Amino acid sequence: MKILYSLDDPALPLQNTAVALGVFDGIHLGHMAVLRLAVDEARARGLAPCVFTFALADPPPAYKPGTAQLTTPSLMARLFHQLGMAYAIALPFDAVRGKSGEEFIREVLKNRLGARFVCCGYNFSFGKNRSSHAEDLAVLAGRLGIDSAVAPEVDLGGEPVSSTRIRREISGGNIPEANALLGRPFSIDFPVVDGNRIGRTLGTPTINQPFPPSFALPRFGVYATIAQVDGAYYSGVTNVGTKPTVGRNAPLAETYIQGFSGDLYGKRVEVAFLEFIRPERKFASLEELRAHILQDAGQAAAIGARFLTDII
Repeated sequence: MKILYSLDDPALPLQNTAVALGVFDGIHLGHMAVLRLAVDEARARGLAPCVFTFALADPPPAYKPGTAQLTTPSLMARLFHQLGMAYAIALPFDAVRGKSGEEFIREVLKNRLGARFVCCGYNFSFGKNRSSHAEDLAVLAGRLGIDSAVAPEVDLGGEPVSSTRIRREISGGNIPEANALLGRPFSIDFPVVDGNRIGRTLGTPTINQPFPPSFALPRFGVYATIAQVDGAYYSGVTNVGTKPTVGRNAPLAETYIQGFSGDLYGKRVEVAFLEFIRPERKFASLEELRAHILQDAGQAAAIGARFLTDII
C-alpha cells in the first residue's frame, strides 16, 4: 500500500479509484464496513481501492480531550493494507478545511484521486464547517458522475459501535468488550524506551512503552497481553500505570514478555491487550513485587494460551 501525504505528491493524480471516506481512528467494526464497501466495489469494477483519512497525516492531527487515538499510525497503515487498500490518502486537515463539500468532491476526489466510486459511514460529515453529510454524498458525487454508497450503522449488544464507546470500555478496563467492538485486540506499538532495569535484577526483564498524551489510556492495572516480536508471538503480562513501587509519574505500559530474551530498545513492539487481571498497586518491597509479577504472569499465560491457539 502506498501512503500519499500531499495533493502535490508525484503519484497524483490517480485514476479509477474506489474511495472510502472517514476518520477511521479506531478501525473498528463500523469503520471496517465502510472500508470493505470500497474494497468490494473496487474488485467488482476493476478499480484501485483507496482510503482517505486525516488520522494517518504527518504530523498526526491534534485530538480533543475525550477523542484520543485508538490505533497508532503504523498499526493503522498495516490494517488498511490487510483489508486490501492500494492507497491511503493521509492529508493534513488544513489541506481541505476551506473547501465546501462540492469542492472537496470535485477538486480532491474526482480531479486528484480519480474517484469512480466513493463511500462513507452513516454519520460522516465533510466540507467546510462539516456542512455536508452522508445523505448529501449521493447528490454531490452524482453530479460529477461518481457512484456512491453509505454504510449503515453497525450495532453490537443493542448499541452502535463507535470510537467513543470503545474509549469508554478501554478506560474502564473492559478489554474483551473493547476488542469485540474493534473486531480485533486493542493494541499498541509505541517505541521501547530505556528504563531503570529493575526487572532484570528480579529475573523478570520488561520493556517500557510510554503512552503519548493523545492516545487512549487503559485503566491502570495489570493485563494479560500478547507481544509480537519479529513475527513471533509471546504471552505477556503488562502493567499500565506509573510504576508506584519504583516511583515513576508518567503513564506507560511495562510488559514482561515470557520466554523472550533480547534487546528491544528503540524498536516498536506490538502489544495486544486481552484481559484485565488486577488494579495497579504499590508493594512494600521489590521481592514482593517480583512474587506478584510471577503470579500475574502465570494467570496471563493461561489467558494468552487461548488466544495463541486461535492465531497460530
